[in-house]
Amino acid sequence: MKAFIRIGTAAALAVAISLLISWVGELDGSVLSPSGEPMTVFSDRTTGALTPETVVDALVDLGLTAEIRRVSVRSSLLEIDLALSGEPIDEASIRADMGAVAGLALAKSDNISRVFVRVLEPEREGSGAKLLLALSGAKSEFSATELQRLRDGEPMPDAWLEAKMRLTATDRWRELAP
Repeated sequence: MKAFIRIGTAAALAVAISLLISWVGELDGSVLSPSGEPMTVFSDRTTGALTPETVVDALVDLGLTAEIRRVSVRSSLLEIDLALSGEPIDEASIRADMGAVAGLALAKSDNISRVFVRVLEPEREGSGAKLLLALSGAKSEFSATELQRLRDGEPMPDAWLEAKMRLTATDRWRELAP
C-alpha cells in the first residue's frame, strides 16, 4: 500500500511541476515575440553546416528564379553568382532571390558568417557577363530575433537588404531595371 502512495505522490508532483513550467512563460512578458505571441523556444528547425557537398541541395530547395552560375563555400563565406534568365527583368524576384540566398547563408547555416551575392547580365555574343547588382552582408548585423524570423521561413524584407546589408547597383542595372 505504501508503494502506491509513493508512486501516486511522485506522479502528482510530476504533473504539478509540468503545469507550473508551462505557466511560467505566461507570467514573464519578456518571453513574448515582438508581435505579442508566445515565443517559440523549442523548434524542429535547426541550423546546419553549408559545405560544398550540401550547398547545391540547399540552393535548389530555395527555388530561385535566377540561374546559378557559380557557388563558392569557404570557411565562413558563401559567394554565389546569379545570372538573369532574360528579358524582362523582374526586380522583385531578383531581390527575393538575393534575400533568400542571404537568409540561407546567414540564418540557416551555422558555419557561414558572411555572404556575397552577385547578379550578372546574361552573356551575349562577343561579351562576357556584366555585373548588375552586388549584395554583401554579415551575420553580426542581425539580431538573434531577426535571424530566428528568417529561420522560421519569413522572407527577408527589402528594408533589411537596404539597412543591414550592402546592396550596390551598377549603372547598367539602372538602365535595365524598370
